[in-house]
Amino acid sequence: MISRYSQVTSAYVNTIGISSVFNIGDSQQITPTAKVLAIQREEERFLGDEGDLSEYPIFEEEIPQPQFYEEVVTNFFHENPRIRVSNVKVIAISSSSVFQIGSTKDIICETRVKNIRQLKK
Repeated sequence: MISRYSQVTSAYVNTIGISSVFNIGDSQQITPTAKVLAIQREEERFLGDEGDLSEYPIFEEEIPQPQFYEEVVTNFFHENPRIRVSNVKVIAISSSSVFQIGSTKDIICETRVKNIRQLKK
């Protein structure tokens, strides 16, 4: 992993939500994960036994990972190993997202959302 010095003058992030990361600097691994079950009803009522994610296959399925068949060889030379950022303005970071100024070896993000809308009959 390339290690650099991150210099940030100003960073403004309005909202960071649901398993998201805002990072200035280097890291080895970032793995934000969010599993969301959203039930929207025309009539508000809670049945008491809701919310078991194992009832929905989307939350149990294995996410396929990319397969690498060739070795990639790289060489980097940084005359000035500094990341300079003047001003950053971000409206929102959400749902297992990463905003980073720096280097990371591994980033593995996962979001699974099941929306259910129940209307009156």
